[in-house]
Amino acid sequence: MIFGDFLIALIISLFFTIVLVASRQKHRSWKKIITIFFILLFASWAGGVWITPVGPAFLGIYWLSFFIVALILSLVLETVSALHASPSDVAEKDTIKEEESIEVLISISFLLLLIIFIGVLIIGYINRT
Repeated sequence: MIFGDFLIALIISLFFTIVLVASRQKHRSWKKIITIFFILLFASWAGGVWITPVGPAFLGIYWLSFFIVALILSLVLETVSALHASPSDVAEKDTIKEEESIEVLISISFLLLLIIFIGVLIIGYINRT
């Protein structure tokens, strides 16, 4: 059951990552693409484990809950990404320093988010048995 849940979450997160990357007009770096993929993967997996199963079953796995979590999160990620705009009147040195500090903050936030998702997954599978 764990492998099946992971496989469904993997397929759905790959689909939404491809859709998000294709929808952007600007080129995204590989770091951002991989980050988006892992956030979608672990969020949809954790959501699929915790949300009450809905929809049709595919090989005994109710995939719609995984899909809904990934859809909502991908819409939120795209909205936040669209709202982010870089200031054009700030000096280049200030911009570089600001981008480095933002990158460190995002890296720490991403790591904490992954730890939380893994914890949620472990607790979810423990509670199922």
